[in-house]
Amino acid sequence: MKPILWFIPAFLVFTGILLLSTVLSVSFQIEGVTYTDKLSHTFAYFLLISTLLMAFYKNDILQGSYWLLLMIACSAYGVFLEFVQYSFFPIRYFEWLDALANVSGVLVGGFIFAVFRSLKKGDS
Repeated sequence: MKPILWFIPAFLVFTGILLLSTVLSVSFQIEGVTYTDKLSHTFAYFLLISTLLMAFYKNDILQGSYWLLLMIACSAYGVFLEFVQYSFFPIRYFEWLDALANVSGVLVGGFIFAVFRSLKKGDS
């Protein structure tokens, strides 16, 4: 796969999160599992940071503190979309726990990526 094509999954996840957070209303409920909504937020932002980090890594532009900047940007995106929901969409509202779940997904994705990246460096 050409390196630049690694950005396509990240763009699709970014767009999917935007649509699901604003104009689309999809409820994820699993019987017997509490906080399914928070798990879906965490998973969505885990996918976002994972696909972005992989795209930057595959394009050899993940240097220095870029991974930290990406994590901050993704976390800010998650909190920002909560404010957008509250401000512009009458059927949506801001939830601190959703924002926390978004940031948690970013942190988990960044941590797992760092672990795998360090394991890969150890193989070299």
